[in-house]
Amino acid sequence: MNRSMKQYDPIDFVVDWVDSNDISWKKKKSLYEENVISSVDDSQARYRDWGIFKYWFRAVEKNAPWVHKIFIITDHQNPKFLNKHSSKIVFVNHEDFIPNEYLPTFNSDAIEIGIQNIPGLSEHFVFFNDDMFINKPVKPIDFFDGNIPKDSGVMGPQFPISNSITHITVNNMEIINKYFLKKKVLRKYFFKFFNWRYGKDNIRTATALPWQVFIGFYDMHIPISFLKSTFDNVWSEVGNLLSQNYQHRFRSQLDYSVWLMRYFQLASGNFFPRRTRFGKYYNLGEQTEEIINDIKTGKHALIVLNDQESINDYPYEKKLVNEVFERRYSRKSEFEN
Repeated sequence: MNRSMKQYDPIDFVVDWVDSNDISWKKKKSLYEENVISSVDDSQARYRDWGIFKYWFRAVEKNAPWVHKIFIITDHQNPKFLNKHSSKIVFVNHEDFIPNEYLPTFNSDAIEIGIQNIPGLSEHFVFFNDDMFINKPVKPIDFFDGNIPKDSGVMGPQFPISNSITHITVNNMEIINKYFLKKKVLRKYFFKFFNWRYGKDNIRTATALPWQVFIGFYDMHIPISFLKSTFDNVWSEVGNLLSQNYQHRFRSQLDYSVWLMRYFQLASGNFFPRRTRFGKYYNLGEQTEEIINDIKTGKHALIVLNDQESINDYPYEKKLVNEVFERRYSRKSEFEN
């Protein structure tokens, strides 16, 4: 049987979304912003709405019609364009899977770290942020092979630069180095970490070899294929640390992120190697021309459009991105009213 035609267990998509223009949400957020300190990341780019979320659904319908369910994590905010009665759409409010004593929260790390507790979520799911788009037709085998998550096991250093989450990924790596010996992992899964599918990116892993410990994994910041059981296993090991996220209503340098679950899958060898060029991460404003070209041509299967505080003309950039999405996905999806 053709590998792409294998019978797969249900694969869900999970996406978190916030309507930053919602007056009620703004008022609630403002009640807690007075206590925000400099170590907390509460930049406008974390919440700004580009008006392109409807194209996320249109792209899913056109490029991944096989998806089982789509779980939308919101804080009682339902996108007005969505059909609430769609059989594939499941709205998830924060209290559905986060303890009430920690709500409200505006910390994506706190929201994402426990998504395995979402009622009804399948064992196999792909996690998206709302700036991550499926950009051309994909199959289940692009995300799971024999029900094993697809990923790129490329190593690399963590870069301490501004407007990054390096402080949080370093927190994640501290846990990884507590539970995994790099030498043993490489000996056991050598051809998963040095693989022809990574091309030149194998050099990244090679440069990390002199260190006895894991100095980091290459984060491409694209949708991640997850096993729900991975979350359960990690929580059983370090739940006391992960639960500290809930103490921070906004992003904090002390957080752990959902990437920790990815790192556990990689270090456990519980992944099937996938091309590093399967997805592409772009910065809005800086790479708008490249973004437009990729959406037009479908060059990469997955694209990420990262917002930047430094964008000079947000309305103009927003107009350009909306126009190219509308040209590519002009037809309403089954998920829309």
